[in-house]
Amino acid sequence: MAALDMLSPESLSPLSGSDLIREANHRIANHLSMIVGMVQIQASALSKGPDVLSRTDVHGILQDMAGKILSVSHLHRKLADAPHVTELDLAGYLVESCSALLTSLGLNQRAGIAYRLSGRCMVSPDKAQTLALIANEIVLNAVKYAHPTEIPAQITIGCGRDAHGKMVLEIYDDGVGLPEDFDEKKDGGVGFRLIRGLTKQIGAALKIESSSLGLSFRLTLAQ
Repeated sequence: MAALDMLSPESLSPLSGSDLIREANHRIANHLSMIVGMVQIQASALSKGPDVLSRTDVHGILQDMAGKILSVSHLHRKLADAPHVTELDLAGYLVESCSALLTSLGLNQRAGIAYRLSGRCMVSPDKAQTLALIANEIVLNAVKYAHPTEIPAQITIGCGRDAHGKMVLEIYDDGVGLPEDFDEKKDGGVGFRLIRGLTKQIGAALKIESSSLGLSFRLTLAQ
């Protein structure tokens, strides 16, 4: 999937109207390419599945895709207000993105999110987009699978630095965890495939831990 086209620090002089339009169009094209890539992953998974899907399954698939489109469009609106930005506050962006996700999909009664965020989480817009997509995917998975009894999932999102100064994003829930024989490197559905693929795209290390008390994802970004 294409990365967002970023302005270099050397190009921070004011752009002409035509340059701004060209830049906006380029970003829109890249955002649409990201959405196409995610739709193709979903289509590939469906081609290997059953011939007939239930109404509930179709609703879930469309809701998942709506969440991805919301995440991409949220970043585009943010960048449209600041076309020269080269870094975003990941902490604040995650709060905005995840809140918009739950509200727009009507999931506020299905999950509660707590945030443990540091003010040292500055990243480029393309990494912010990828990390937000990962976070949204994890949140949606928690809403659907954390509690089979469908009680609201309690999700915590943390962002900060480890002892080596590397940025760490951690997301965990209070659900039932994964099956005991689950292989985090290859098992799981479309959601896990996207999480692994997006993590690899930004060169981050992914660690998944599961128990009967919940499931956690820890992403450590390279320096």
